[in-house]
This record gives sequence, structure tokens and C-alpha cells, in this order.
Amino acid sequence: MVEEQRTSAQQLDASFSTNATLEIFEVDFRDPSLDMKQKGTLPASNRFHKLIWGNFGNGSPESSGVIVGGGDNGVLTMYSVHRILTSKSEPVIGQTEKHSGPVRALDFNPFQSNLLASGANDSEIFIWDLNNFSVPMTPGAKSQ
Repeated sequence: MVEEQRTSAQQLDASFSTNATLEIFEVDFRDPSLDMKQKGTLPASNRFHKLIWGNFGNGSPESSGVIVGGGDNGVLTMYSVHRILTSKSEPVIGQTEKHSGPVRALDFNPFQSNLLASGANDSEIFIWDLNNFSVPMTPGAKSQ
């Protein structure tokens, strides 16, 4: 389970903080208390509108996939779940600022785990190959 600690992007929490933290919790449905154990935490430089956890990179024994966060400033950030959980090295494995506004939609291709679609304001839609995260594809011209 992934959770952003604060309220929605561009909002203040009860303490008037605009900081963002990415937290990973373990849910054990066998435990009648349903208490969640925090497994990893990471301060985030951007507040998120959308988060998604995908299987990309699961071929290696150390991988738990990736989490991609779409920020309120158009930034997409890709995190290594394994690195968040172990705190052994830098968890950010990719970042791009291609969108001109908040990223409001993210989805992985269910058949090719390296392909990610992102959507933002003004009908911006990009398709990203996570093997080459710097240059996205576009499915066509923007529409109204």
C-alpha cells in the first residue's frame, strides 16, 4: 500500500505544512487489528496528484517494482521500491519535467510493464518507455 502523508497536492495539512512524504505500509489481513506496519518512508520534493506502483524491473531478485509519482508541477518521478524499503541507495531512478501542468493520470500497460501513460492539463498525454525515460511518445495531436 502506498500513501502520501499529506492532503491533496497544492493543499495544506492541519499543521499548515506543504511537505510531502511517500510512505509504504504492509497490510496483513490475517491480523484482526488490521494495523499497518510502515515499511519505508521517503521525503518527496514534489507533492503528488497521482501515484502508481508497477512491475517494471521485477526481473531482478532485488526488485519490488517501481512507484511513479505525478507531481503538481508537471514532474514525473520514478522510484525504486526496493531502494525505498532498504534505504541503501538513492531511490529516485528517473525524473522528467515534460508536462506543462499537474500530472492527473498515470497507468501502466498491463502487457508491457515498461510502458507508462501520463495525462495532464490541456489534453497532454504522453507514453513513456521506462527503459528510456527521457523522451516520451505522443499518441497524436492535442484535442479540445
